[in-house]
Amino acid sequence: MNYYELEPEDNHFHTLLADVTHRCNMECANCYIPNRNIPDMDKDLLEVFLKKLPARADIRLIGAEATMRNDLPELIQMIKHTGHHPALLTNGLKLGHMNYCQSLKDAGLRSLGLSMNGADDDEIYRIIDNGKYATLKTRALDHCFNLGMVVHINCILSKNVNEHYAPKRLCEMVVEAALKHNRKFRNFYPIMLRFKSVGQIGRYMTDSSYTLKEMIEIVSDGLEIPKRELDFQIDGYEECNSVKLTKETAAGPLLIKITDWSVDDDGIPDSGSKRRGRITPDWKCAPFFEHVKLNEFEY
Repeated sequence: MNYYELEPEDNHFHTLLADVTHRCNMECANCYIPNRNIPDMDKDLLEVFLKKLPARADIRLIGAEATMRNDLPELIQMIKHTGHHPALLTNGLKLGHMNYCQSLKDAGLRSLGLSMNGADDDEIYRIIDNGKYATLKTRALDHCFNLGMVVHINCILSKNVNEHYAPKRLCEMVVEAALKHNRKFRNFYPIMLRFKSVGQIGRYMTDSSYTLKEMIEIVSDGLEIPKRELDFQIDGYEECNSVKLTKETAAGPLLIKITDWSVDDDGIPDSGSKRRGRITPDWKCAPFFEHVKLNEFEY
């Protein structure tokens, strides 16, 4: 395992993930850190850390579930004030309420990743996420488009559960929401569907993972996208475990990203990434999945 740590002044990662809380309002079958007893990240120390970074970075607020923090709008404001770009990775349950979604927009949030493993099917959510969440997640999607937020839809493809329903239905739902709120997919409004395999780290569904090749077949066939043009460039980084496709829709070109979270011999998905880093508990920068693996079930 090629693990290392950098002082914040020496950071080279394009995206830094901040585990701002390990509390959650769901109990999913797939969770890279299912430990709920870890204290919340200190807001003031995070601000000190961010001010030391040498260049503007994407700061991705994650958890467990970042919206469990009552001061999330304040965190978003602080990230913007320190010159960085805030993004949110969320299960979307609280965003199913318009007032809450508006509060995040007012704080300065413009982009987020919304988990929708079951699209609008409660039975799929029951299997993968241990609850019936279709209504709240569908509302969250609608609210994000209503407010003009750039939302990326995250979906874990699980064998014999959602692979033959979620890709096509999510595409339909995203296009319907865009047309309803008069949003067109353009370079300045780059909506993306992100399909991922089950990550075999922390708590996860066994015997449920697809390979990258298998997911390309599932998604491209389900969405009727030609496979002749596969793009392995992700944010300027050449990656072998992710590809991008484009689906032409009534709302414009919809981006599709497919990612394989298969682990290597050290048990690490996406090993050696120079794009994705993690803020460590002692305020260093480390490669994300390497740090997760070294501290599995902890932080």
